[in-house]
Amino acid sequence: MEIKDLEVKLSEILAAQRTQHEKALEEQRLNGAMRTETKESLDKLQKQLDAVDLKLAEAHKASPQSQKSILDTLKENDDVNRIMRNGKGHAVLTFKGNQVADIMERKTTVLVSGLGTETPGVTPIERMPGIVLEPRRKLKIRDVLSARPTQAALIYFVKVNSPLTIGSPQTEGSAKAENAVTFTTGQATVQTLATWIPASRQALDDFNELEGFLRTGLPYYVNRDEELQLLSGSNTGQDLNGMITQAQAFNSALLSASAGYTRIDQVGAAIEQIESIDEIPPSFVVMNSKDWWQLRRTKDGFGRYILGDPQAAGNPRIWDLDVVSTNSIAAGTFLVGGGDPAQTEIRDRMEMTVEISTEHSTYFTQNLVAIRAEKRLALVVQRPNSFVTGTFATSPANQ
Repeated sequence: MEIKDLEVKLSEILAAQRTQHEKALEEQRLNGAMRTETKESLDKLQKQLDAVDLKLAEAHKASPQSQKSILDTLKENDDVNRIMRNGKGHAVLTFKGNQVADIMERKTTVLVSGLGTETPGVTPIERMPGIVLEPRRKLKIRDVLSARPTQAALIYFVKVNSPLTIGSPQTEGSAKAENAVTFTTGQATVQTLATWIPASRQALDDFNELEGFLRTGLPYYVNRDEELQLLSGSNTGQDLNGMITQAQAFNSALLSASAGYTRIDQVGAAIEQIESIDEIPPSFVVMNSKDWWQLRRTKDGFGRYILGDPQAAGNPRIWDLDVVSTNSIAAGTFLVGGGDPAQTEIRDRMEMTVEISTEHSTYFTQNLVAIRAEKRLALVVQRPNSFVTGTFATSPANQ
């Protein structure tokens, strides 16, 4: 089945699931519980949704388009070819997979003079190809979360508000104790992340120059904003509702001031806080690179590193959690949580798209083009209590 067919099927299942959720809420309101038939229908729809999600993920992974280079994408785009021939027009490019993994940004209009030229003289010179990148952090947060596409602009989900009570011993021959459950509705809005930059027509005279220009990074800085939004979006204005914003606050009472504690103890206490309320166990901890290296250098009384031999290879882990060290989170702050789809997931409404156009202001007469990069997505956090955020503090006993 083609990706487009799978996406249509996914949309149909989501619509049917939404209808059944509304029916369940109405039955709950009228009768105190949903009907057995409704529950069975919801379970069946969920199984169908999971199956289509799996097929869609496999289809996207196997799609030849995701393996194309930026140069191939440019050469195959009719609108880009038209701009090259006529010096005017509008082109839309959609980048997938690793096509935007190594791109950076320039803050000003890119002109031919800005690309550099050889200076004649007595001594021959050599020019190295390409552009020297500015310092650029590795983006990691999307990689630890689940993601799947959506065709909606607003995503609703139903969750338990007041859970069922546990069963109890019953008197023979008597009416059994009735149980009850209530639900509430959550929602996440798809937001647009974008930026643009002007460039001269002369700087785009051939595909190699255009490819090099695209690698100067608008998509990277859109993705960098995405990472900040996924972590700490404020849920105001056009911001996403980030994981830190929705997480429960760290309970410092789980630490013993008299016995003393370290950053390692604080991460362990955050895990305890999540598991003590029967939430989904976490799978990662996010912290600033500075905090990670301070934690990594923790030693015992004999001067040995607590977290192992510095020469040992392997992925960084603590308390069986993957450590995500990144400067996208403020120094001193940590987030413990998980990437299970039942906890949170990214819903992609539009993948990274780059548009090239001469149709802006006086750009046509100035031989300029506008290049814009944007993407649309929502962050759905179904289980905010499965996340804990806090601030690393100094142990009073260790002062």
